[in-house]
Amino acid sequence: MKFASAAVLIPSQAFLEGQVDVTLNPRKIVQLLTDSGLEVKKVTVLEEDVHQLAGELQTFTQLYDIVIVVLNGDTQCASQALANITSQEVSRFTDQLWPKAVKLLRAEAVPPVIYFQRIFIVTAAAIDDQLNLILKRHIQQYSKEPLYSKQFQVIVNGNRKHIEALSTDLLSVSFGSPTNADNEGCTSITLKAKDFESVVKGEIYLRNLLGQNMLASKLLDDGTDLIYQSEDEHIRQSILVVERCLDDYGIDNVFLSFNGGKDCTVLLHLVHTVLCRKYPNVKDQKKLFCLYVRSENTFHEQDEFIEQCLIYYNLEIMSVTANIKDALRITISKKPHLKACFMGTRRTDPFCSHLNAFQMTDSDWPEIMRCSPFLDWHYSDIWDYLLYYKVPYCKLYDYGFTSLGNTTNTIRNPSLICAESDKDIYLPAYKMLREKNERSGRNVSKM
Repeated sequence: MKFASAAVLIPSQAFLEGQVDVTLNPRKIVQLLTDSGLEVKKVTVLEEDVHQLAGELQTFTQLYDIVIVVLNGDTQCASQALANITSQEVSRFTDQLWPKAVKLLRAEAVPPVIYFQRIFIVTAAAIDDQLNLILKRHIQQYSKEPLYSKQFQVIVNGNRKHIEALSTDLLSVSFGSPTNADNEGCTSITLKAKDFESVVKGEIYLRNLLGQNMLASKLLDDGTDLIYQSEDEHIRQSILVVERCLDDYGIDNVFLSFNGGKDCTVLLHLVHTVLCRKYPNVKDQKKLFCLYVRSENTFHEQDEFIEQCLIYYNLEIMSVTANIKDALRITISKKPHLKACFMGTRRTDPFCSHLNAFQMTDSDWPEIMRCSPFLDWHYSDIWDYLLYYKVPYCKLYDYGFTSLGNTTNTIRNPSLICAESDKDIYLPAYKMLREKNERSGRNVSKM
């Protein structure tokens, strides 16, 4: 997703009273945002009042993609305002108590930028360094146009014109030299698009056209380097957990629990990233096995997204309609070599607060090591990953759903009704600020 709008908040009594400090001039920020391709919709100066700032933050995060808060010294007003709108427990960061999900964006010898869900809090005294050394790269990544590309090794066999016909305003098609010179007559074809659905449709067309002449495929520019360079401690720790699982149990003996939800979508992308980095040759030859425990009355959009992921990521997906224990038993009976399962579980999920990153199933379950790399991630961490790294996700989340069950027990999250509209317009899931409301639309009877 490409973000397009931004706003600036300046809580400063001195600024309001005309005692203008040149360091508070918002033009520098506006210029950075504009240069990054964002349209600055609003610049607001307000009193240094917790409730007023909290109200403006609540409104601005609903209306705009990126919000910059410029502080003139004391951070207490901003820390309390952020705590108010998130209702999270607080921890001490720098010299203040901030919501637990807050991140510190750092650069050497520069005061950190306080960050939470596309809210960036900077200080006037260090604004030049913070803008150039910290904020710039984050803003540019969020505002970057997504580009999805996949390369195929094929034997064209007289079908070049049919393949060229794939090229549209939404999808580009290019031909190149094969990556494997051993296959005589082989050609490289690359599909590129701003949405991954177009790449998937293009691949379906190619497979129907070429059949057995489709020899191999791989994703290009999937953000592997950017993810491995991440300074987020929770991402680094999760990579280590995934790598350990693959090292301990082997690629052939692990699988992934995948139902198209946001958490397991991040998990799929991260596991794919680790496989590409650590086992590139094996990854190109072997499909990652996924178990989809399918409930009755699933969302059509959810099943469609899972099918798209199967094609896009080159997956093998086994769909089982049963409870989780029976689905696992069926899976193990068919693939008895499986030893470990990647799961997108977080501690805030029901009955998961006690889990460890590696934990064997209970004694009355089929024996599988559960590998949970995301236990200590927050709701906001999941959405930061999806949005920052441009990971495709199920479109239901853009319609106000925050946690997916099935069509009989899941509604759009009531907390995402847009307060700035006189109609029942729902904000996308990534706009929700209160993590505790994540499951507010789940287990709701629609009968």
